[in-house]
Amino acid sequence: MTEPRAARRRLERPLVEAIMRPRPWLLPLAAVLAAAVACDLPGAAPPTPFVFPTPNETLTAVFAPTPTAPAVDVPSPTPPPTVAATVVTPVVAPPTATLGSLSSRPNGSVLEALHLASAPTIDGDLAEWASLPYASDRIVYGSSRWTGAGDVTAKFALGWDAAYLYLAVRVTDDKYVQVASGDDIWMGDEVEVQLDADLAGDYHTASISSDDHQLGLSAGNFGSLGPSAYRWYPQALRGSLSTSTVAGRLTSGGYDLEARIPWAVFSINPVEGARYGFALSVSDNDAVGVAAQHSMVSSVSTRKLLNPTTWGTLALGGMTPK
Repeated sequence: MTEPRAARRRLERPLVEAIMRPRPWLLPLAAVLAAAVACDLPGAAPPTPFVFPTPNETLTAVFAPTPTAPAVDVPSPTPPPTVAATVVTPVVAPPTATLGSLSSRPNGSVLEALHLASAPTIDGDLAEWASLPYASDRIVYGSSRWTGAGDVTAKFALGWDAAYLYLAVRVTDDKYVQVASGDDIWMGDEVEVQLDADLAGDYHTASISSDDHQLGLSAGNFGSLGPSAYRWYPQALRGSLSTSTVAGRLTSGGYDLEARIPWAVFSINPVEGARYGFALSVSDNDAVGVAAQHSMVSSVSTRKLLNPTTWGTLALGGMTPK
């Protein structure tokens, strides 16, 4: 067994050596082939290298198909609408107000003060007055507490001469109560006068000015508290009116009040035909022994204390026997 194996090895050795022996003649041929492969032949371009995606991109992002934008249906342009020609009508300005058109408020009827040939005696006795043609019966405050004409209403007359404005007022009142004086007489049974001394000048002014007056006339309590007159507006002149005279008398149905107020209080020089803003109102208190105002009636239903445009109109009439 040993001899044949040794003989076989002797035969294989020359063959292996022949294969492993270098062949110098092959080197030139290999160099020519390498140069041919590396040569940049005309018309030949090197292949575009494939670039692998970066590792942080997913296959979906790299190989996803590019979306195709949907087709947009573009509407045909619409022609502009036809605009009809505009006819401009000129605006006619209202006529300028004249003194005559500003001589009366539209609130109720004009109240006329008669030009008296002789001055009445201010004592609360209304027998000197021929009639009481006007009424103060429009509820302007405390409607929920006002029970009707028997609660508080009034009839009155107005007169004038060169020195004074005169008032005669007959008040129907189911309960006469006045415990206040001075600035507080409005919290009791009393008569109030509002007068705008410059009606045309501030006809459209809806607030109190220096020519707008509010006066209170109280008959007192027919005992320790005497009659009095007080001015609230203009505020610069606020205070008691010692130059005015007030007198009153209790009646079976209420009370009568008579008063004269100097025109100087209003800074007025009276002339026949003159007109002023005016309202006569009556305040009512039904709480015995307590100063309070429960309701008020007026000669004009629109009357607001601080808005002269809501008052009525007073006209100074001609000479008529009282």
